Amino acid sequence: IAKSSEVLSDPVNGTTTPMMIPGAVVRYCILISNAGSATTTNIAVTDSVPATVTFVPGSLVSGTSCATATTAEDDNASGADESDPFGAQFAGTTVAGTASAIGPASGFAIRFNATVN
Repeated sequence: IAKSSEVLSDPVNGTTTPMMIPGAVVRYCILISNAGSATTTNIAVTDSVPATVTFVPGSLVSGTSCATATTAEDDNASGADESDPFGAQFAGTTVAGTASAIGPASGFAIRFNATVN
């Protein structure tokens, strides 16, 4: 499991060399990889959103990697988007994701944006 972040923009510099200052938009990605030779099943991951940022509703997406995470998730834990083939939701201060299976040499990513307080 790896978590990464990148600052997308800030209110002073826009998208040119943005800094993590109040009002900046940060993109987080949580990547769960299966480096083994067998399929893993019933994967669940949770991550607390730092108190220094605010989750951006509607920004949650999933995919097989951070770069290809483009499947929209609807921020809750119900509906068809929870198994397409991954699920992701946000509740309180926690982002969570699920996958029924990840094959060998495959991955599962959830990505979301947050605004620096």
